Amino acid sequence: SNEESETRNYMYFNPEARSKGYDGLAHGIGFGGTSDSPRLFIDEVLDGCRAASEDLTYDKGPLLSGLKESISNTMSHFEVEAIEAWGVGTQQVVNGSLLARDGEREDAQKRIRQAMKGAKGAFLEDMQSGLMGNKNFQHRDQMRGRDGGCDMDEAEE
Repeated sequence: SNEESETRNYMYFNPEARSKGYDGLAHGIGFGGTSDSPRLFIDEVLDGCRAASEDLTYDKGPLLSGLKESISNTMSHFEVEAIEAWGVGTQQVVNGSLLARDGEREDAQKRIRQAMKGAKGAFLEDMQSGLMGNKNFQHRDQMRGRDGGCDMDEAEE
């Protein structure tokens, strides 16, 4: 039926980074059921994992070992012990993906280094200009023009 096909949801994936947390939906990966209530759901931080015993996608019965068949549409919570991830594609596709990931990581590190360098430079300028109320560079003005002192204007020329 049309209603049945609308409630089928073979796979659900909703990372918080994509939605910025404002979509009101669970963040993680789910299989079967609906986006509101997947049959098997593993959340992003692995602490809200759950499995139901029936939905319209898969055959009725418990998905977790140790549960009895007689439990009707019960939602069970579980802890993840291990996750095995598989990549699909040729070695060339996998290598290309790994190179792209490494490039993105290097770009992120480069942006962090640039931001840190810029922040240090701005901090030094603020200190030298007196904007921060710091007296670290006040000695320069006090020493200018004194006998035996450092004449910074001559040294800069």
